Amino acid sequence: MRKDWQNLAPAHGLNALVENGTIENLEVKDHVANILETNGVDLNDVEGVIWSHWHFDHTGDPSTFPSSTKLIVGPGFSEVFTPGYPADKNGHCLESDFAGRELQEIDFSGSDVTIGRFKAFDYFRDGSFYILDAPGHTIGHINALARTNASPNPGFIHLGGDSVHHAAEIRPSEYLPLPESIEPSPVPKLHSNACPGHIFAPVLKDGSKTEHILEWQDPWAEFVEPKFGLIYNEKDLRETVRKDEELDANRDIFTFIAHDWSLKGVVDEFPKSLNGWKNKGWKETTRWLYLRDFQAAVV
Repeated sequence: MRKDWQNLAPAHGLNALVENGTIENLEVKDHVANILETNGVDLNDVEGVIWSHWHFDHTGDPSTFPSSTKLIVGPGFSEVFTPGYPADKNGHCLESDFAGRELQEIDFSGSDVTIGRFKAFDYFRDGSFYILDAPGHTIGHINALARTNASPNPGFIHLGGDSVHHAAEIRPSEYLPLPESIEPSPVPKLHSNACPGHIFAPVLKDGSKTEHILEWQDPWAEFVEPKFGLIYNEKDLRETVRKDEELDANRDIFTFIAHDWSLKGVVDEFPKSLNGWKNKGWKETTRWLYLRDFQAAVV
């Protein structure tokens, strides 16, 4: 997210949400580019900035990067969001986001690569980084899969963006059922070490241990066009969620959701590396921690 969020395009609506109190205490301490430079990254070495989608909390300020850094977006972005504001007074993105730099819109139609059931684009053509077609939340929403460990013990980080907003939207699943015993306990005040899975029965969907608990809804659906809302295509979104579930259950893939607060305090943050996630057991440690958000229903 950009530090000077007040300078976003007026049509984006963030300023209005802050003014009417819908969003409170919004503070961004620094631009992503400055954070990278402070930690020794030469911005001239950054080939591209990838937007999972166009929402304000996922874009930052590409203009703070050299013009040699391309901006990479998902299918359909250019048609809807270019030109940007102020060239288009109703534009939801800023013209400065992509002015003077290459805007690369990923085309999955020419790729026969798949990751699970996701259409994929092998960015470096060496299997180290894939961009995944993950439509539904917004026009052109994309996920990514980054290799952290090579064979014989391969590991990948799945960057899920906003394809889901809470881990309860992908867990439990038919691929990852709620276990009989959960360790570490997501409710340590009630069960200090392991806790029985059945105590979460009140929050399970129809009592199912194989169906995710939450479904994302768009609270603004009646006020804005779908292409500018929180669910652009509900059918595509539900299908993307199912694909997310498959990757999430893979022992060699660690899923990161942009708004998953259950990871905080367990997983190392930049500038530390994520490459040791398998040996550190982060996937197993964090898998069910999100259930603490439902402890009021079981305590």
